[in-house]
Amino acid sequence: MKYTYSALILVLILLVGMLINIFTGYDNEKGAPVIRKDPAYHFMIVTRDNNDPFWPRFKEGASAAGLEKNIFVEFIDIPHKDPALIDRAVDRAILSQVDGIAFQPYDVEMSSKAADKSMEAGIPVIIYENDVYYIPDVPTVGSNSYEIGYTAGEMAASVSEGQAKIALIVNEPGIYDPRQYNNIKLQGLLDAVSQYPEVTLERIYTLDTKMFEVDKLTLSILTENPDINLIICSDGENTPGVAQVVIDMGRVGDINIIGFGSMPKTMEYIKEGVIYGTIVADSYEIGYNTVAQLADLCSGKKINEVLNSGIYTFTLENIGDYNKIVPDDKW
Repeated sequence: MKYTYSALILVLILLVGMLINIFTGYDNEKGAPVIRKDPAYHFMIVTRDNNDPFWPRFKEGASAAGLEKNIFVEFIDIPHKDPALIDRAVDRAILSQVDGIAFQPYDVEMSSKAADKSMEAGIPVIIYENDVYYIPDVPTVGSNSYEIGYTAGEMAASVSEGQAKIALIVNEPGIYDPRQYNNIKLQGLLDAVSQYPEVTLERIYTLDTKMFEVDKLTLSILTENPDINLIICSDGENTPGVAQVVIDMGRVGDINIIGFGSMPKTMEYIKEGVIYGTIVADSYEIGYNTVAQLADLCSGKKINEVLNSGIYTFTLENIGDYNKIVPDDKW
């Protein structure tokens, strides 16, 4: 009997803990608990579980908007870029009868179906940081793809002093209709390098993010294309892998790298002169606007089909400024 009583007490403690987790948030600046009484909406946002500083900042922004608007924001972390995991997370959100869903698409086919399922269930959906392709009738929040491409082109011209043969690495979007493929980032890059006659995009390489083969692809680029002297990475997780291959091949100084994102290794390699620079999305703003836009959508307000956020660029010259965006203890 004594053990049964103890078990009941333990269950009660766990239930109380779950209720506190649901109805309590935290003030990111003061660390004080903020009680959500009768939240207006319950949103489920699919995020990632890795060491990319993008995600803590994204969650901070989303949580801040949730606290401001009295919305319970729940995050579902997935381990890697697998569209099937997003599909399952959306199924879970629909079964939970949430009021809104947001996710970052990693392919064309399954991500589109996931968005369709949400809308068919009567649940508003928003996608964020979408660089796959245009999904009709689904609003998007994120950094300006054209600006990212154009900035990468300008950085390429700067580091190479106007003489570069570029290999661009992009993620494989899966099955897609070429008429809908999101090539805005590529267009920005091409527009930028068109101003420099001796800066050319030699080839675009696609990478299946589920295969984890960025090292093999980079090795292939450098051995089969001796004229390539600059690599542009469009994905934050792949950037450190490209740099590591350049180090292993003893090509630091011969091969310039322009990365994306602010993975700890990326920032370290910039300091060491392996990577010239990187382009970083304002993930706090993206997280905040994702929740704010979804709230407006749920309340029947008309929102922008595309809401762009800012970007930052970091090279050795200004990498110290990164701490103004992400504190030392987060990278």
